[in-house]
Amino acid sequence: MAISTERYSALHTRLTEERDRLTQEVGDLRQEVLDYTEDLRDEDRSYGNHMADDATNTFEQERQAALQRNLETVLIEVNDALARMDAGTYGTCVDCGKEIPIERLEARPYAIRCIEDQEREDRLGKQ
Repeated sequence: MAISTERYSALHTRLTEERDRLTQEVGDLRQEVLDYTEDLRDEDRSYGNHMADDATNTFEQERQAALQRNLETVLIEVNDALARMDAGTYGTCVDCGKEIPIERLEARPYAIRCIEDQEREDRLGKQ
C-alpha cells in the first residue's frame, strides 16, 4: 500500500518543521556552550575553583556535549529522510526493501527500517 499524497505531504511538512526546530536547538546549544565556556574562563581568572565546582562544571559541559550530539544525530536522520523523499525511496526499509507501515512513519517519520528489522537491529546492537 503506497503512502497517500496527503499523508506524504503531512510527513514532509513534519520533517521540514523538525529539521528547522533541531537546527535552531543545535545553534542555541552551541551558543550556550560558548557562553558557558567564556563564563568559566572569567571565573578562573578571578579566583581558584573548589574541586566540587570543577566537577560540576565538567558535568555540565559533558551534559551539554551529549545533548548536542544527540540533537545532531536526529538532525542527520531527519535530513536523510528528506533526501530519501527527494530520491523517491522514502518509506522503504533499508534492510528488507519492504514498505515501512504508515503508522510507523507517522510515529517516527525518519525511520529507515520496518519494525521487524529495527527490532532485529536493536537486539544485535545490544550484544
